[in-house]
Amino acid sequence: MNKKFAELAKKSKVIVIKVGSNILVNEKHSLRKKWLASLVEDVQKLQKKGSKIIIVSSGAIALGRKILSKKKLTNLHEKQAAASIGQIQLSQEWQKAFAKCKIQSSQILITAEDLNERRKYLNIRNTIYSLMDLNVVPIINENDTTSTEEIRFGDNDKLSAMIANVLSAELLILLSDVNGLYTSNPKKSAQAKLITSVEEVNQQIEKYIDKDLSEFGSGGMQAKVNAAKLCIQSGSTMIISNGLVNNPLGNIHPKSSTWFLPSKNILTSRQQWIWNRPIQKAILHIDEGAAKALKKNSSLLAIGVKAIEGRFYRGDTVLIHYNKRELARGMINYDFKEMDKIKGRKSKEFSDILGFVREDEIIHKDNLVASR
Repeated sequence: MNKKFAELAKKSKVIVIKVGSNILVNEKHSLRKKWLASLVEDVQKLQKKGSKIIIVSSGAIALGRKILSKKKLTNLHEKQAAASIGQIQLSQEWQKAFAKCKIQSSQILITAEDLNERRKYLNIRNTIYSLMDLNVVPIINENDTTSTEEIRFGDNDKLSAMIANVLSAELLILLSDVNGLYTSNPKKSAQAKLITSVEEVNQQIEKYIDKDLSEFGSGGMQAKVNAAKLCIQSGSTMIISNGLVNNPLGNIHPKSSTWFLPSKNILTSRQQWIWNRPIQKAILHIDEGAAKALKKNSSLLAIGVKAIEGRFYRGDTVLIHYNKRELARGMINYDFKEMDKIKGRKSKEFSDILGFVREDEIIHKDNLVASR
């Protein structure tokens, strides 16, 4: 194991490892069992050094596809059916692999809706912490069978970043079929150069992303960089590394992988939760005075709202725009119908307009997160 990675892993109390479909399942849609056994050996070594390990595993749809003898799944319902069938086999294979090393594993299926509601979010966190205290390795996947298109995570890169966020994990490792982020697609260009370290996901980094999607998975490099954004602002290090080799964790090297480094200005746990909640194009357009007030860490008042877009309800997270740019996100105290009536009005007028006053501010400063 590389010295730099070994030191990082030793300092990391909680490590989340995401395993992609392209490395867990081969071209014949069969599980790579020898590879899986080698990964479990790596996990055991990290456990013995004191780290708590969580696995976010893709592969259910790919395995289900083989069982159904389907070359291609054309719609969401077919994917959900394949996931339902493949998830059983996937869970069993993980359990058998860990059992050979005398490690207990568990299965957790999560939907985006579970992390959207604060009570469920905290319950999931507490459950996973309890499992880790018992030295159980949770195997987490999106519940593809029940998730709808509107509320899906969409890819396990995002799910793994959000799980790292929920648990305040120090390290997230994305095992992929490439070494990391390149200046261009290495499968298409011999001039492609590996970027080994990223401190900020800026426009230049975004330009390097190849838009191709994998055959089995739903992510690609765009999804991984989006996951990195979540990790950077949460204070986690994220590594993209080639997982096609046996003992993939033992083979991580800083010169042959991409390391996304955590920001020094990180969000609190509650801010992270607000920021990462799904948003169904709910936007408040504010004026200059409100924009200046938000920059001074003030609450958002209705008088500063010029227009609203989309449908939203009390407790939803909405986007706050000034001059067509996102300025912040926050949990709103009024629904879209109420906001349409009180936008641009003073708080003391709420009672006459609505017949009640829920809060003087439409978004309290404690429920606001500035965009980054």
